[in-house]
Amino acid sequence: MTICSGCGKLIESTFYYCPWCGFSRVEQEKNDSEELRYAQFKQKQAENRNSRIEKMEEELDQLEKELSVLVLSAQMAK
Repeated sequence: MTICSGCGKLIESTFYYCPWCGFSRVEQEKNDSEELRYAQFKQKQAENRNSRIEKMEEELDQLEKELSVLVLSAQMAK
């Protein structure tokens, strides 16, 4: 048994349409599926963005170390 999103009455989970109000469970499941896919897409985007940011931070750390070595070398050459 499931609850109809249209009228709130209990209906069999195997029904595609509510016998009381005619609400389509197929459309509701389709909308839910689209929302889930969109949420997963946004999650993946955020993960990719965070991964790129972490990689850039590592590269910046490496560049700072190299710059420190260059500055030290220039000071020692004076």
